[in-house]
Amino acid sequence: MRCALPMYPFPAASLDQFWRGLRDCMLREGMADVPHQLEQPQDLLQHWQEPGLLLSQACGYPVSALLHGKVQVVGALHFDVPGCEQANYSSSLWVRKEDAAKPLPAFHGAVAACNERHSQSGYHALRSAVAGFAGDGRFFSEVLFSGAHRQSARLVAGGKADIAALDCVSAYFLSRQEAEVFSRLAAIGFTTPMPGLPLITASTTPPATLAALRQALAASIEAPGLEHARRAMRISGFSVLDEQDYRICALKAEQNLAGGLADW
Repeated sequence: MRCALPMYPFPAASLDQFWRGLRDCMLREGMADVPHQLEQPQDLLQHWQEPGLLLSQACGYPVSALLHGKVQVVGALHFDVPGCEQANYSSSLWVRKEDAAKPLPAFHGAVAACNERHSQSGYHALRSAVAGFAGDGRFFSEVLFSGAHRQSARLVAGGKADIAALDCVSAYFLSRQEAEVFSRLAAIGFTTPMPGLPLITASTTPPATLAALRQALAASIEAPGLEHARRAMRISGFSVLDEQDYRICALKAEQNLAGGLADW
């Protein structure tokens, strides 16, 4: 069986501790062959579609579009960071400090940095945020694809881009890991809340195992031995969600295109 939590730049030691505790909860729920260590997948789209996938974390847009019918949603973790509320999260909009007083419409014609086209937080959330200001179907003069939120922040701080939308949980951790970069940046707001990053399992995972996964995750939130890890990772809860809860991601992307917003 394959397991990973690949989406957030958690403190490594805390992630290891949390996984050991979560693994214990999974074993107590009767799951067998749970790996001792989490994988570090390079090709996420391929990883998410592995037939032996027991548990991973994905992104809302791929789950609602590219992976529709190919995975099952287990639920979503809650995070105690600005921009999150229960199982929902948003993206924070980052610009250079000298541009912090500008409202979002003033960035018409600016250069945006996005991590990649299938990202809900870095791409689709930003498109939704500017859709009402586009007018001619376009808003930015150029969009640079960085490959990662960390790189998007660096592009803005370095003056190669003017604005980026960063998953608010990623931004929380990156602002501490990349203090010099973020010292040159300011957040000017948040995008519309959406369901948080989905925890997923393979489409072939039996219903009993899916139920056991949900029980194990809920137990890990209450486990007293994991308090330190949860605090360091800002994990504050878990909600059971299913694929239908993420349909809004694909629908919003379709609405933006139908409304005349040009693809970037």
